Amino acid sequence: MAIKQVKNVADIPSSELDDWGPVPEPVSEQISHLRGRIINENPDGSEAGIWECTPGKWIRLVMDAEISSFVKGHALFHPEDGETIDIKSGDTVYFDHNSKGTWEVLETVRKAYLTFKRN
Repeated sequence: MAIKQVKNVADIPSSELDDWGPVPEPVSEQISHLRGRIINENPDGSEAGIWECTPGKWIRLVMDAEISSFVKGHALFHPEDGETIDIKSGDTVYFDHNSKGTWEVLETVRKAYLTFKRN
């Protein structure tokens, strides 16, 4: 069993995260840019890591179940079938598998996340 620790996740300079490029499906003129660090990957495609996103609006494409704890920033998530979720630093959000909707990042957000397969 491997135990990995990342200290002061909110304070890691963006330049020290991997550049994951622009979001694949933007829906605003301001195109969000992604950075992150994968901490652990599993053969089934599930993973744990740190994710950062700059302001903009885009379609969520991750269809795995996911739990995320936000350590900085401010965003809205507009689910296809529900009310808008206002997300700020200190919040934890669970997305069930196949959760569809639109991200609206108002202030650069950073989260620690775990995605996993759900049968």
